Amino acid sequence: MQRTPKENRFEFVVMASQRARQLLAGALPRESGEKKVTIAQREVLRRKVEKIDSQQ
Repeated sequence: MQRTPKENRFEFVVMASQRARQLLAGALPRESGEKKVTIAQREVLRRKVEKIDSQQ
C-alpha cells in the first residue's frame, strides 16, 4: 500500500474511517480485498472516493 499523503494526514484518516464505516454498513467496495479498513484506505489513496463538504 502507498504511504499516507504528507500534506494532510488527518484528513486522510478521517476520510478512510468514514469510508470504512460505510463499507461495514453494507456499501459496495470500489477496490478488492478482505479487510474493510484496508479497502477504505486504498479507495482514498487512489481517489475513488472524495470528500463532500456538508455546509448548509
